[in-house]
Amino acid sequence: MTKHIFWLASYPKSGNTLLRAILSSLFFTENGVFNFKLLESITIFEDTYFVSKMKKLIGNDLSKIKSPKFFYKYLLKIQEKENLGFKEDFKFFKTHSGNFSINDYFFTSEENTRGIIYIIRDPRDVCISWANHASKTYDESIEFMTNDLASLLWIEGENKIFDSENRPLSFLSRWDKHVTSWTSNNWNCPLLVLKFEDLVYKKEETIKSIANFFIDRFGFKFNNLDNKIVNILETTSFQKFKKTELKDGFVEADAGRQFFKSGTKNQWKNKLSKEQIIKIEDKFKKIMNKFNYK
Repeated sequence: MTKHIFWLASYPKSGNTLLRAILSSLFFTENGVFNFKLLESITIFEDTYFVSKMKKLIGNDLSKIKSPKFFYKYLLKIQEKENLGFKEDFKFFKTHSGNFSINDYFFTSEENTRGIIYIIRDPRDVCISWANHASKTYDESIEFMTNDLASLLWIEGENKIFDSENRPLSFLSRWDKHVTSWTSNNWNCPLLVLKFEDLVYKKEETIKSIANFFIDRFGFKFNNLDNKIVNILETTSFQKFKKTELKDGFVEADAGRQFFKSGTKNQWKNKLSKEQIIKIEDKFKKIMNKFNYK
């Protein structure tokens, strides 16, 4: 039991990149000053590079890899420490996959997992952000978020062994089921649930809660923490992200699309129709109430 993966999990467009910026500044700098290069220290798990390393093991199933029912039986093997290729005690991995099983093959396991931070965002705002990101209408975004079989392509890694026709898929399912899959398990590993809205509007308080999570649950010691927090607050503002992307680009943005667009809450009040709001609230009522999204 190595417990070598620390998952940073979220439904898409819920603040995972901001969380990575904060964590990389906390863990991988002396002074907390963030730059986009630091994001490379927190890998995106859904990178075909990891699959390419397992090419020999997967064998004939490689041609069927786009089907999760074939692919999921290899996920835990891919997640073995030697196959992920790092020597540290543990490593952060970002994921948008739901923590589900397909045909009794699991996305991940308690044995692999050191801890989890899950970020949740008001699904009405997720709808708008996902529509902008994926060039969809709001109705199409709602359809995606309420689809039990919703999936996303893995990103192309350095070793491009797949094209878009046979690239692996990460399984998301519906927004509410995704949230539940990560926040309602009974695993014996620390879990911290953060709200996107707190990450943006109560940032200093939330950064301190993140630091205390690692101090209290894992015994971590952060040098110069107060000064780090001051610098993190200054260098991870959404406007600074946006300005840097416009000037230098952002490697994780899809071609021709702006990654950092708004980053605010309650956009839905002015952008969604009454019918669209009702559809989202009716579908996700239980989880929205649980996390106080009124």
